[in-house]
Amino acid sequence: MTDHEAARGEARLRLLVEESCQEGFMAKNLARTFRQESLSPVGPSDYDRFGPRDILVTPHRGRFLKACPGTPGYNCCGLYIFHFGLGCPLGCHYCILAAYLDTEALVLFGNMEEGLAQFSALLDRAERPWRFCTGEFTDSLLLDRRTGLAERLVALAAGREVTLELKTKTDQVDHLLGLDHRGRTIISFSLNAPGMAAAVEGRAAPLAGRLKAAARAAGAGYPVGLHFDPLIFQPGWEEGYARTIDLIGQSLAGAKVAWVSLGCFRYLPRLKEIKLARHPGTSIFDSEFISGGDGKKRYPRPLRTRMYKRLVQGLGRVLPAETVIYLCMESPRVWRDVFGQDPGTAGLTELLDRRARSLWL
Repeated sequence: MTDHEAARGEARLRLLVEESCQEGFMAKNLARTFRQESLSPVGPSDYDRFGPRDILVTPHRGRFLKACPGTPGYNCCGLYIFHFGLGCPLGCHYCILAAYLDTEALVLFGNMEEGLAQFSALLDRAERPWRFCTGEFTDSLLLDRRTGLAERLVALAAGREVTLELKTKTDQVDHLLGLDHRGRTIISFSLNAPGMAAAVEGRAAPLAGRLKAAARAAGAGYPVGLHFDPLIFQPGWEEGYARTIDLIGQSLAGAKVAWVSLGCFRYLPRLKEIKLARHPGTSIFDSEFISGGDGKKRYPRPLRTRMYKRLVQGLGRVLPAETVIYLCMESPRVWRDVFGQDPGTAGLTELLDRRARSLWL
């Protein structure tokens, strides 16, 4: 999403702020862009009253810091999540959030002062997780140049022995380029094949725009992360992903690429009905799927293995040898088929922790 497209889209959004959050920096900063309307107290059960043009600023009533839930039987990367909101209005055809959330609104937590205090207290402990991200339940940077949250998080991470990962499908990084991050923040971009990005990733920035933004972040000294999740099987998938790999080689030559994650398209069964109603012309559900051990629909294992191997081989040609390439939520069997060995959750977590620490300045 370019600045022009973002501004045009934001003009149509409605900002609804719960009374208890009106003095928080999230609401005040957003009010500079949007006309603010007062909102009576609401809870998660009320979110379905609101639609895709609504931004709800409400207090978070749970823990701001959570471990990635993972799935038994599948390797997890050991990431922790700083929880600042729910939902995403970019409209990607495959977005799994639609199967978990009962609203199309973007919910942002207005009591971020409390969340940042919790984060700071955790980072001051002798024993702590090493890696955190903000992009698990929403896009890290979609409205960040308006909210100002990432700047505060980058500053917190810069003074601690910890790595923060900001994950996005936008190109909105310029407001972060002058920050003193000390290599503790990784700016990561979700990527896909060019045609697939254009066809099914809604209002996300074009692939070329994301890679240009990644190059700008790398030029400002940030380590960069790349996430191919989901990989989508469609006619021409090999040529499409090969083209993206070529573009990575051209755009990020000399960049510090921390890691690349790979994950094939998978979904909870109820997602199909939801997404076909919203995107009746989509073809991403037309392939053959099996039921995985986690209850999600997945491509058959031989197909997933073939796709992963092709991406690993291609990425290995254009990225530095120290770049970690790993699988997201895959079984030990697939890990062995692709890499010849299975690190397990503990081994993968340590590998990524070690890679993150190697990038600190």
